[in-house]
Amino acid sequence: MAEAWRSRLRFREPWPPHHPHHCYNLYLVRLFWLIILAFFFMEVAGVEGRVSSKGCLQRERDALLLFKSAIKDPSARLSSWHAQVDCCAWTGVVCHNRTGSIRVAELNLQNPNAYQLNESDTALRGELLHPSLLSLTHLHTLNLSFNDFDGTQIPPLIGSLHKLLHLDLSFSNFSGTIPPRLGNLTNLLYLDLRSYNYPYSVTLVHSLDWLSDLSSLIYLDMSYMNLSIASHNLISAVNMLPSLQQLNLAACGINNIPQYSLNFHLNLTSLTTLDLSENFFNSSFPNWLWNLTSLKSLTLSMCEIRGMLPIEISNLISLTHLYLFGNFLSGPLPDTLWKLKHLTYLDLSYTLLGNSLPMGIMNLSSLSALYLDNCSLISPIPSELGNLTTLNELSLESNLLSGLIPHEIWKLVNLEYLDLSFNSFEGDITEFHLSNLTKLNALSLSGITLAIDHNWNPPFQLQVIRLGSCKLGPRLPTWLRSQKSIVAIDLYNTSIEDNLPEWFWNSLSIVEFLDLSRNKISGTLPASLENLTKLSNLYLDSNLLKVQFLIFHPTY
Repeated sequence: MAEAWRSRLRFREPWPPHHPHHCYNLYLVRLFWLIILAFFFMEVAGVEGRVSSKGCLQRERDALLLFKSAIKDPSARLSSWHAQVDCCAWTGVVCHNRTGSIRVAELNLQNPNAYQLNESDTALRGELLHPSLLSLTHLHTLNLSFNDFDGTQIPPLIGSLHKLLHLDLSFSNFSGTIPPRLGNLTNLLYLDLRSYNYPYSVTLVHSLDWLSDLSSLIYLDMSYMNLSIASHNLISAVNMLPSLQQLNLAACGINNIPQYSLNFHLNLTSLTTLDLSENFFNSSFPNWLWNLTSLKSLTLSMCEIRGMLPIEISNLISLTHLYLFGNFLSGPLPDTLWKLKHLTYLDLSYTLLGNSLPMGIMNLSSLSALYLDNCSLISPIPSELGNLTTLNELSLESNLLSGLIPHEIWKLVNLEYLDLSFNSFEGDITEFHLSNLTKLNALSLSGITLAIDHNWNPPFQLQVIRLGSCKLGPRLPTWLRSQKSIVAIDLYNTSIEDNLPEWFWNSLSIVEFLDLSRNKISGTLPASLENLTKLSNLYLDSNLLKVQFLIFHPTY
């Protein structure tokens, strides 16, 4: 408003400058208008609280400083938060211009080290939902993820932040019951309440009735919270959210879910992502699933689902990702599954598919990832698998696959991840088999016979190398020297009897997992092992190694 007024006020052209009285009069006129303008701007500023010259409302700045004083900040993430600086310039604070005044609209205080080993070092702790936040009446985004509530309950005052559109409290160590007043946040589009505490979650949800008021919700994630008491009306509660596109309820202790036709109309026509993994259905597939025809991603891994996959799976014509890992699924798979032409990711690991690889998989021409680990497969790999030229990830680990590995597999030039470990293949794998796989960054061939030249120069840079129980020795393969990006390496029981050279340790600067156990490696561990600051798993047992003046400090 002040800017608009400023553009409308204009001084008259001055009188001729050579007239002395006119100069004096001009000074008085200008002084008069300056006084008028000063009073005008003071009046405008008093409409919604005094606006600081730097943009931030004083009462919102003071509220944020109260918030800061109530929490612990061990890494000084909020060091920019002090009264002499405009709060809109503080770390994590975003302001928007609201009807002529600058208002705090976003607090993005997620832990920058989320998922890192040193995550706790940078977590904000304490009263992360301080009452002072209620002064931020235009706040629409609040992200406190990966911080630490010190095990306290989410306070009911959260329901008074009526303008919130985005609320993320995930992995922030809160406990107790979820306040039903969350249902007051009727404008909410995004809600993430994921917890760390599974499987003994202390974050208990007694009822989901409050969900019905969040009719605008697009994204809901309550994974790892204890919904066991509330699971009886889970589907009916979620059904009140017609705009919902993503629903994640992994490992929530859900043990009561309807199996057959529902006694209400299913409103979830916008749902594209559904994750119900790691719950305890102990039943067949719920038949209402096949009415969710907009689904693109369906995750039902480790849900104790029994029986065959129904032919109605073909109703999910938009499906791109299907995760059924770790169920009591029995074959054969329905032919209708192979009609899902958009499917790019398929995980059927740890299920009972039968003796042979289902030939229908070859019809999935868009497939980029195929996981069939531990599926009791015993037949040879069909050469037709090589027709899936879009594959980036292929894992057939821990089956009893027999015969020669077909040459067509080695022509899958887009492979980035390949795991053929622990099968009953015939013949050797040589460097010529691997020479076309230039994009490979993870290779697992444990238990397979290798005949690779020690001086080979691989065309790829591996991050993960798993060659456990392969006969590589007695010398350490020198081709490993070319691999500069190793994060995990497993050379367990590989008949190595070498004294490990300095270059081997130098190539492990970012390694996190190292297994050299059950070999006959000799010599003294170098002091440079202390420099492997990212190493969290180290296995050196059953070797002939000596340790001298070595103090190893793994990071946990």
